[in-house]
Amino acid sequence: MPFVATNPLSQRLAVLERLWQEFRRMPNARLCRWLFAPGEDWFLDIFLQDQAGPDAVSNDIFVTLRTPVQHWQSYFEQALEDLSDLIGHDVALLAERDLIIHWSSETGKSKEDHLTQFVGFLNRFVKGLRVHTDGVLVLCLLPQAYASTIVLDQMLTALLLGGLSPDVRIMVADTIGEERLATLPGRFGADVYSHPIDLQLQKVIRQLAALGSPIAPDVKFRQWHAELSAAITQRNLRDVLYFANNCLLICQQEHWSGLEGSVHLSVAQAYVDHHQYEEALDRYNRVIDQMEGLFSKGDKAAGQISIMAWLGAGSVYWELRQRQRAIDVYELASQRAEALQEWLLAMESHRRLGVAQTRESRTQLAETHYLRLFKLGEHLPPEQHQVARLPEIGWAFWQQQQTPEKRRKADELLSQLLGSGWRKGQM
Repeated sequence: MPFVATNPLSQRLAVLERLWQEFRRMPNARLCRWLFAPGEDWFLDIFLQDQAGPDAVSNDIFVTLRTPVQHWQSYFEQALEDLSDLIGHDVALLAERDLIIHWSSETGKSKEDHLTQFVGFLNRFVKGLRVHTDGVLVLCLLPQAYASTIVLDQMLTALLLGGLSPDVRIMVADTIGEERLATLPGRFGADVYSHPIDLQLQKVIRQLAALGSPIAPDVKFRQWHAELSAAITQRNLRDVLYFANNCLLICQQEHWSGLEGSVHLSVAQAYVDHHQYEEALDRYNRVIDQMEGLFSKGDKAAGQISIMAWLGAGSVYWELRQRQRAIDVYELASQRAEALQEWLLAMESHRRLGVAQTRESRTQLAETHYLRLFKLGEHLPPEQHQVARLPEIGWAFWQQQQTPEKRRKADELLSQLLGSGWRKGQM
């Protein structure tokens, strides 16, 4: 009897697995374009993670590139560097397990253009894979940013015409109703496979929230919180307040103080989205008062929630042009985050302080915060640099430097932190 997925998330994952198998049965299809409902493309990452594990639906090897696309020609230079780092890391791990992949990692002759070098690199690598798997190499292109849909289209067009091996496939994500790559199927015909995907993930959230006894407090909380999340997404303030109140009642009955603080944070953000800043500040201050009392008694999680509330309140003060108050609460957030070694939150606090001091024309103070931010960035592994927006922040800092000597020093600092090619993806 075939396996039947019963978990709501597993059912959605099975949909993508079936669609991938459908794509692989098409002999001429080289690019898989999945069109997700708005806000649901994050589920593609779940699929890709699953394909790297023992339950993968095929023997295909998936490699994900998130290199920004600012210009289609310069893209391939940075993408080649990122791809080389990714594959080199994985090959080294496999070698530790006595699985040796023989291939040439040379990027090609210097006279070759970057596209040719990129394609040659992929083709050499997939050739080395053939002795280990009958699957194909799947290049998942999910750029974290792109200059325009035209540039994105140009990049993919160049790649499809660039002479890729028949054992290489390309995967991209698009959005239903907001298509960026609508012209590809018409121009490449059977080479491009497109399929709309509506996973109804909000329904999944509701289904997961309902797992367990319907009268259990945690189940009731999850159900109300699922509705709260949907109301926030739909920007329905009346429903946000209704479902939040239901969540808060359960938190108070069960003495779930941390969850209560998180609910207030969600309501505060909803007020901000509706430009009701005084109401938002009231919620943020309520959270801070409650969490600081708990933190003083040793509750570390409460201290983390205070950081989020200070950051939220600071953004509101900034909107209200109460600049010094914003700076004061950002300072509190940075101090607490560093004390708790919450490096991402500490870096975000210093980023906001750097921006605020720059706009207040306090150049030296701004630079102090940026330098502290980069120092804290040393605590992060390289794969978190993009999450922390370090290349983007570094680029902004580098551009702010007024003299060639200052730019040189900034470049040295950022090259040490992010690698020598850190600027290529930002230009």
